[in-house]
Amino acid sequence: MRRLGLTLAAACAALLAWWVWPDGAHLEAAAARQASRGGFAPSLIGTRPDGAAAETGGKLVVDQQLRQLFDYYLATLGERDLATIRTELQGQLKRALGGGALPQAMGLFDRYVAYKRSLAGKEAAAATDLSRRLVLVQAARRQYFSQLELNGLFGDEDRYDDFTVRRLAIEANPALSAADKQRLVAQLENQLPSALRAARQEPVKHLALADAEARLRQGGGDEQQLYQLRSGMVGQAAADRLSELDREQAGWQKRLDDFKSERTAILANGGLSAQQRQQAVAQLQSQRFSPQEALRLPAYLPN
Repeated sequence: MRRLGLTLAAACAALLAWWVWPDGAHLEAAAARQASRGGFAPSLIGTRPDGAAAETGGKLVVDQQLRQLFDYYLATLGERDLATIRTELQGQLKRALGGGALPQAMGLFDRYVAYKRSLAGKEAAAATDLSRRLVLVQAARRQYFSQLELNGLFGDEDRYDDFTVRRLAIEANPALSAADKQRLVAQLENQLPSALRAARQEPVKHLALADAEARLRQGGGDEQQLYQLRSGMVGQAAADRLSELDREQAGWQKRLDDFKSERTAILANGGLSAQQRQQAVAQLQSQRFSPQEALRLPAYLPN
């Protein structure tokens, strides 16, 4: 699945690459090659459709899942022509939607394609100005979609992009102190929906946890306090897994320390020849570690 809250810059870069239409001969050759192997397009081999389509009361549900389904098939543009992609998507939608919602979905898809095409060249005019790109993209969207459709298809992305633009403006403001910038960015972040806030925090959550653990250990915190800290920051299930990893790491370190001590004693044994010492170390290693574990040993042993 695609990540929540893609940055506008990344989306624009992808769009510029998307709408370079290949010539007909290239499309026919690609289609022929794929037909001989089976499947819809080479790039989709081994994948399942991203996103989903749904209806309620005979009306199409317009959400980011539907947009992801559109993008899944449009990603094959260049391997297959647009008409073939549309036909394949329609077949997929027929399995999920009834007679009323299906034409709604296909009409929305056609407008989505038109919107994507309308963007070609527009972002290039504002390639270095994220705020201006956001204005251009949002203006283009309003030409093709109702407000309800905009909220469903792009709501989370728009909110995150707006947050990014406002955050960058704060961080670039020379009149603000570092503390002011941190406070204002935190206020912006608190205004994000919980799902977007969690997605933004996820990449750095492990860093915050590691920092908090280090502070706890430096202050003399015990294992119970460590478990409580982890539970509060990442949840009980994750805390349980981390505790198990701690036990595994402690067991590994104990075996490693014992092996290094015995290995040192073998290598220092003047009563053994060099070959005998080498054989004894190899035997000790095979007794203490699996072949997979032995691959890790060179990183822990002196040269």
